[in-house]
Amino acid sequence: MATEPIDKSQAAITTDDLWDLRADPGRLELLGKAWRALGSGARSAEGKINDAAKDVFSKEYWTGDTADSFNGYRKRLTADIERAAAWADNIGRTLDLTATTLRVQQGLLDDERDKLKSVPADTGTDTLTFRPETAGQTTLVNTAIRTAKEIRGRVDTVLEEKRRDLDFYREQFDLIAKQWKPRSVRMVNLNIGQGAGNSPGNDAGTDSEDIDNIAQAITDQNADIATIQEAFGHDMADLEEELESRTGDNWDLRYAEASSKYHADDDIPILGDIMNASFGNAVLVREGDVISGSEGTGNIKLDVEGSHVIDLPANQPGAGDHSIEDGEGRSAARTEVQINQR
Repeated sequence: MATEPIDKSQAAITTDDLWDLRADPGRLELLGKAWRALGSGARSAEGKINDAAKDVFSKEYWTGDTADSFNGYRKRLTADIERAAAWADNIGRTLDLTATTLRVQQGLLDDERDKLKSVPADTGTDTLTFRPETAGQTTLVNTAIRTAKEIRGRVDTVLEEKRRDLDFYREQFDLIAKQWKPRSVRMVNLNIGQGAGNSPGNDAGTDSEDIDNIAQAITDQNADIATIQEAFGHDMADLEEELESRTGDNWDLRYAEASSKYHADDDIPILGDIMNASFGNAVLVREGDVISGSEGTGNIKLDVEGSHVIDLPANQPGAGDHSIEDGEGRSAARTEVQINQR
């Protein structure tokens, strides 16, 4: 068979290295295996939760509102675990299919590259320069380039489809992660001591002019719930307003009276005093991502009012014999906080 004579007029052909996908199918298969193992582990966890719940609820070891609430929570949780397990399996299969596609198409590219073995070529960093010696070799190189581009086009189409699939599962996992992310409620308990030193001229404890500082202390703790002891009721509305101003959030105020007592005003002595001010406990609840609101459920009286007597200024209106019973009752405010469902 006669060989085609060398034709030095043939131009060099420089092209990207189209015949190497630079892919690692083996790594994708390992990742696919890891995702399938994750799915298997999730199903195992779901089974353990459901088995334990079955033992508890089928034999009525736990009943009532809290049991119903927990069981509903469990069903939502295990349903999401089941979905996550299915998605993990699907991701594993997607990675396996991607690996198979890359292997098959790389094999086709290798075959095409083998057809050019007889054509002299220089290898650059990312390019190949073919130096065909005959017109037939020029045609061979151009045909191989065109075929390689077609193969890579098919690869890109498949990879784009798989990328969209993986993006979908990533979005689903992000939604589940957001749904079940750890949540916390931060609570601060303050005895603000408005009953301490509550007599004319005595500036012990705190008073109405200290409400802004109390609000700032609660805000500094980033509290969601503030329970307040030894508070005058008329100051708690101001505290609620101050908290809302500082945080920009809505706060629910629940106040429960323990007793009524004389409130000596340190800021405006005598004129600012209140004879029978409501005195007790308050609960302030901030609405947010975790807490939807609150409702007062009662004031639990713990004992009877005392009979501590304090002296009043002689010119205090209604002072009578210049003394007043400053009995301080004992009670507890009961507040129910509503938590947003997941």
